[in-house]
Amino acid sequence: MIIKGKIISGKGEGRYYLSIKKYKKDIRKLLNFEPYEGTLNLKLNMDFNIENFNYLETEDFILNGKKYFGVRLLPVKIKVRDGVICGAIISPKKTDHGRDVIEIIAPIKLREKYNLKDGDVLEVVI
Repeated sequence: MIIKGKIISGKGEGRYYLSIKKYKKDIRKLLNFEPYEGTLNLKLNMDFNIENFNYLETEDFILNGKKYFGVRLLPVKIKVRDGVICGAIISPKKTDHGRDVIEIIAPIKLREKYNLKDGDVLEVVI
């Protein structure tokens, strides 16, 4: 299945959560890569529900007295200008995004490496 979406800016919350060592460790264990500390948001022309797929999931945890919810992860291939990058759709249990926005993680900063900008169209292969 191929999903196409336009890159949009987020609030920067993905950067905060992906900087937490426990999240990084758990994601690395499931996906075999350490995610760049940030997400790339794609606005779709359809609703997307990760629960319709065989996703992976991290556990909830408590850090410094605060509860952090686990995330659902769906490994994907991200089509970029010169090839394909392994990454994942990351779906927090708590999110402000509608079902027409997905967040992508990868081992590199995709915006910087491929000079991606808001409005660029990206394809993700599930």
